[in-house]
Amino acid sequence: MKKRLLTEFILLLGAGVLVFLDQLTKQLVSTNLTGGREIVVWDGVFKIVSHKNTGAVWGVMSGRTSLLSVFTVIILLGILVISYRIKWEYKRFRILKIVLMFVTAGAIGNLIDRIRLNYVVDFLYFELIDFPVFNVADCYITVSMFLLVILVLFYYKDEDFSLIWPKKSQSSATDSTTDSE
Repeated sequence: MKKRLLTEFILLLGAGVLVFLDQLTKQLVSTNLTGGREIVVWDGVFKIVSHKNTGAVWGVMSGRTSLLSVFTVIILLGILVISYRIKWEYKRFRILKIVLMFVTAGAIGNLIDRIRLNYVVDFLYFELIDFPVFNVADCYITVSMFLLVILVLFYYKDEDFSLIWPKKSQSSATDSTTDSE
């Protein structure tokens, strides 16, 4: 039990550090890139700009900050439940817990912006491909979701997930139906 609490604390601390880094970068941009100023990192390819995003990815659902905040909280609660069910002793799931830590940090980082500012501060812009402006929290989420897909498709098997979420046996499902009748 102590080992589990320690590992959960370390993951929580890791998420806290990631959120801090995200918020620090957003604060630096908000403070230093006012009035349309930008930093050209690679001319015609990549620059740092200040952009206020009231929507989700690519500006989808613009102006729906409250709804996006509620959606984020629901996602975070789901991650919390799944993460709690994964025992650290299952070495096979350690990478999954770390991936969930990054998703959590990204979601919290953007949620803080939505609650505090009513928009998300985005600032990384790939001008070469005219990719939508994004931020560090978005990087956490995107990379982790990519890794999650790879893990689910190629690393984990169906029976691995029964350790996290055991399926009810047919007899227990029948017993519960009989009890309620």
